[in-house]
Amino acid sequence: MKLTKAIAAAAVFVCGITWLPALSSYASEDPLVDSGIDYTESTETLLNPGAGYSSTVAVNCKPNDTKVYNPTSSLVVLFVDIGAFSSGANGTTNEDGTYVDGTDYDLDETFFTNFRKTLENCRKNGCTIGIRFRYDANGVRNPEPATFEQMCRHIEQIREDGFLEDYQDIIAYVESGFVGCYGEQWGGKYCSLEDKAKLLDLLLDVVPDPIPVTVRTPNIFAKWAGIEESELGEYVLEPGSKASRVGLYNDGYMGSDSDLGTFHDRKRDLKWLRQQTLTSYYGGEFSGNLDFAKKYDTYLPENAVPEMYYSHLSYINSNIYALYKDYTFGESYDVDGVDNSAYYGETVFKFIRDHLGYRFVLRDCDLSESVSQNGVLRVCTKIENTGFANPIMRQNAEIILEKDGNYIKTEVDANTNQWYSCSTNEKEFDLKLPGELEPGKWNVYLKISSGENSLGEMNVRSVQFANHDVWNSAIGANYLGSFSVTKADTIQTDNSFYQTNAEQDVSHSDGKKYTYQEISVLDGSVSNDSEYTENNLCASDENGSRLYITNNDQYLYVFADLTYDAVSPVYNLSLKNKANGKSYWIYYQGNGFVYFNQGVPSTCTQKHNGRIIEYRLPLGDLTGFEPGVEIADISVTVQDQSNSWVNAGSIKVQSYTIQDNFDVYSAKQTISLMENDAVTLEPETSGTDLTYQWLHNGEEIPGAVEKTYTVTAKDQEDCGVYSVRILSQGGTSKTVDVCEIKNVVSAVVPGDLNQDGICSAADLVMLQKYLLGDLELTQEQALRADMTQDQVVNGFDLVRLRLALSEVSE
Repeated sequence: MKLTKAIAAAAVFVCGITWLPALSSYASEDPLVDSGIDYTESTETLLNPGAGYSSTVAVNCKPNDTKVYNPTSSLVVLFVDIGAFSSGANGTTNEDGTYVDGTDYDLDETFFTNFRKTLENCRKNGCTIGIRFRYDANGVRNPEPATFEQMCRHIEQIREDGFLEDYQDIIAYVESGFVGCYGEQWGGKYCSLEDKAKLLDLLLDVVPDPIPVTVRTPNIFAKWAGIEESELGEYVLEPGSKASRVGLYNDGYMGSDSDLGTFHDRKRDLKWLRQQTLTSYYGGEFSGNLDFAKKYDTYLPENAVPEMYYSHLSYINSNIYALYKDYTFGESYDVDGVDNSAYYGETVFKFIRDHLGYRFVLRDCDLSESVSQNGVLRVCTKIENTGFANPIMRQNAEIILEKDGNYIKTEVDANTNQWYSCSTNEKEFDLKLPGELEPGKWNVYLKISSGENSLGEMNVRSVQFANHDVWNSAIGANYLGSFSVTKADTIQTDNSFYQTNAEQDVSHSDGKKYTYQEISVLDGSVSNDSEYTENNLCASDENGSRLYITNNDQYLYVFADLTYDAVSPVYNLSLKNKANGKSYWIYYQGNGFVYFNQGVPSTCTQKHNGRIIEYRLPLGDLTGFEPGVEIADISVTVQDQSNSWVNAGSIKVQSYTIQDNFDVYSAKQTISLMENDAVTLEPETSGTDLTYQWLHNGEEIPGAVEKTYTVTAKDQEDCGVYSVRILSQGGTSKTVDVCEIKNVVSAVVPGDLNQDGICSAADLVMLQKYLLGDLELTQEQALRADMTQDQVVNGFDLVRLRLALSEVSE
């Protein structure tokens, strides 16, 4: 039943009582308070998913010999070189320079198997990716197969394998690529506008919607769309159409007034591009010929910066012109509609690097100071996008409430893809709290992320705001403020957590509670106070350096707080597996180069920040690490590349034994249930091949040995704490509290406002207080108070309740 709002024009007397306005709203009307956050923009360089600096990996593919790679960047562009499958590239060249065609091959099983391994490494390493398939990596002309149909056959094989579907959540875009030198669509057999338009049409069908497909030049789009190139500037884009997925990859960026032939009419083509890049990507590579670029004024900051905003530049390769370091960003480079004053005095190089894609700044946040259990928390935000573009990849939005490292989360309605450049977005989130949420101070976070990330990947592919001291790296979320939860006067059986003012449908959380306590998070920092403690401290020295080592069932974590002095640091980790006798050495240079002495370092990653250096190495086949294996001579060393690779600081421990361990993400949820309601309990862990035993108030429940356990609440005997003892194959046991049932409430009794299962004088007092304006009722209490069932709570219900009580007393 939904109660409607009744408005009384004046108070009147009916049956000797006062008629008062009906119950109309359950959201808290208490004044909001400021979060206390610093709303000025930080100048930190952020690595947000699907935008920014792009790194490039050339994936070398040959028949029966496709390599596996281990990208680790936030946005990595995979140049997938398949020329060895093409007669135009795998032939031979005679002594006189004449090229002799080779043989066309279908893409083989090794290609698909190993390219999927590369994509899986991208997923586990927290990457988002762009993809360009190409037949040439060296500037050789006509590298394509003998027929256009064979090229189409390769594309159909890609469709049939399905890896684009399986990894679509981390794919930012696919370049149309394939033809011509470098896949840049010039100098090839099939580089006519007609052929490139056909290629675009096929890829828009093969690449899963809504992943963008980018073209090399705007006139390709014109040909595909069936318009004259001269009409590009006036083209009207239909939202949600195939055309809205088409973007541009510019491999001659700022290289001349036409970007080395990319644009035929720069003003017109940019006008077309401006609308395309609200739903698709624009990016590429800075031109490599700086001397030639200097013949034009396109690259000059006073021209380049406004154009980057106008065209919505989302990404560029990392060789941003070094000359931009010679320019200082100031008011003269400002554009309308955005506050960039935080960057006054910084180099233009840094400004461009930090504003590629989107950049969110929290400009204001007000929220409820105190909310009762089962009440409504209000959070009002203003978020400015100071970046050049809006997010193009799909993004998830969640509100997280956190207390003492435990948290609950729910999806919210925030379409960040429409948080456009140079705009400030005002969003209010009204959040219905779980009925038995633990009283006390709770922190509120907004989490925006890309990809289908598990609880063990909570921090990856997450968007960091450009504010000081708001980032929680353990959960990849931005702090919005804190509020107090107060205990409700009555038992609350609604355990859900959801946004009540969502305009678009959002899922309702069941209020399950999770934790990041005692969980290692690869982020180059101490993510929580239980991540690295005295329990896993393995070495320390007189310089204050400390080395911590721990592991779960998937990874070894090595964390160094190291004193070192290096201008150009190189971060080294070396260790020895005493079981197989192999030594492992991996190092990371500042330019992104990674060396590993045992092949492809799949899912090996490293993060650093100042003194902190953190490594993650997988257990299993790559390293031979497994529970019980002793590793020795574990050393973290920093060398200075600019000073003859001198040792600039190191710390070492003699031995560590891999533990039989796994992470548990579940924390204790507290609920109350209505009589005969059921709740299914399930622990969230990182482990596999685990066994379970459920307990009630510490006593084993006979036969409850599955991962899930369902409690049907019949009476108060079903109250108490439900725990599960989890046992690994190696014998490690962990017992965790999953749920506490505080109360089992009898079926709804009309007039039972306090939900104690009976109708009594206490309920009469509550209704009187509400009608006098001294008490608010929840939705559930209001339903019980509506004794006349006319969907209005008023004096007639009070009369009916009095009569009901008098009949009981008689």
